[in-house]
Amino acid sequence: MWLVAATVNAQNSNSCGLMVMAHGGSDQWNTAVESAVMPLREEFPVAIAFGMANPVTMKAAVTELEEQHVDCIAVVRLFVSSHSFLHQTEYLLGLREDPPAFFISHGSHAHHGSKPVPLELSSSVIISETALLDAPEMGEVLAANALALSDSSGAESVIIIAHGAGDDKVNAEWIQKLDLLADSVRTTGIFNEVAVHSLREDWEEKRAKSEKEIRQFVETYSQNNGRTIVLPFRLYGLGPYEEVLDGLAYKSNGRGLLPSPAVTEWIRRTANELFVELEEIASAE
Repeated sequence: MWLVAATVNAQNSNSCGLMVMAHGGSDQWNTAVESAVMPLREEFPVAIAFGMANPVTMKAAVTELEEQHVDCIAVVRLFVSSHSFLHQTEYLLGLREDPPAFFISHGSHAHHGSKPVPLELSSSVIISETALLDAPEMGEVLAANALALSDSSGAESVIIIAHGAGDDKVNAEWIQKLDLLADSVRTTGIFNEVAVHSLREDWEEKRAKSEKEIRQFVETYSQNNGRTIVLPFRLYGLGPYEEVLDGLAYKSNGRGLLPSPAVTEWIRRTANELFVELEEIASAE
């Protein structure tokens, strides 16, 4: 976890609010996130910052929370990977002095513009160091989605596809974590094979190799009366996988991790852990 040094009122946990950071997308995508967060609004102040660590939406979220008189903010990053936009988030929240080499904006992965300016906050801030790949609850979501699509014939295999990373070491970490979550699907005991792949969709040469491997899996396990279930490990929707699998026979409802109450529960659990840590730090001051 990372902190901004400031005074926290440990006697009043209601003085802490929650900022949920999410990538953002279509109206349906954003509505799915808002629906997942809605139950938490009855428990503590909540604001959502859409975008890839977008300083405009992050500032609006901070303002929204501070207008509710919070003096500490827990930031839960609703991303698939804990690496996603981490440097930029830390910098914008004043948790590190060095700006990122490339300032990521919602419409560009390498935006060369003016140096971003850290946000001005009057609250203490702590941010989550985990993401959905680290959440055991997401294995349960995958299993539930697979079972909802299965005909229990014993002739089905499952492929779970995620975005992935350009860096080989980071991508290997994606695969390792995703494979652990896939164990929840394997333990159902009704699928021939359960595999995980990353599309590496933002890196052309690596994506081409991944596309070939993904299509080969679907083709292979759809032969001889076999069927393949495709599960997107994305927060919402099927993303680019429909295009990747064009022309192949497979089964998918295009459902990502949302809508699922498990996502809400993970946000709640992570936020409460951060609140506790903030209070412990305040008590030690």
